[in-house]
Amino acid sequence: MTQFYTISDAARLLGVQEYRLQYAHRTGKVPSPEIVAGRRLYTWQDIEQLAQHFGVDLGKEQNDVC
Repeated sequence: MTQFYTISDAARLLGVQEYRLQYAHRTGKVPSPEIVAGRRLYTWQDIEQLAQHFGVDLGKEQNDVC
């Protein structure tokens, strides 16, 4: 089963402000994840892609979150 993360979760995992994620999506720097009921839902693959964009090393974060 796929786990989903909110934009708040993604920002916390990446150590960046939410507005930086929103800006990256709005400017097309990274693709926007699936939007359900007006909210972005991130998969772990989306988080990894954002980490690469922002130069963040996630290490073993996924194991810590699950």
